[in-house]
Amino acid sequence: MMIDNTSAIVLWRMEHSLLTVEDLADAVGLEPETVETFIRYRLIEPSTTSSSSPLFPTCTVDRLQRILHLRYELGVNLAGVSVILDTTEHLQQVQMELDILRRRLGLTE
Repeated sequence: MMIDNTSAIVLWRMEHSLLTVEDLADAVGLEPETVETFIRYRLIEPSTTSSSSPLFPTCTVDRLQRILHLRYELGVNLAGVSVILDTTEHLQQVQMELDILRRRLGLTE
């Protein structure tokens, strides 16, 4: 019975493109504990939880790669990484909204 339940959970995760902490760690070459540190700092957030295990969308891999670049290649501390990512995402959202407004007003190039 346990195997059937486990198989069902794995199938559901695959259908919804969700990754575990271990999946994320493997995808970017980290230890799961490091990924858990990023979770504690709210640098990445799960989209849902299954059996008390957080699950993440596949786009989290890209975010982790940006975190690693900022942290290990540029030497930014975790608080700085958070500010940079939040600001970058906010600017991207504002740019998308601006593009929509320009299209509505016929101001596209």
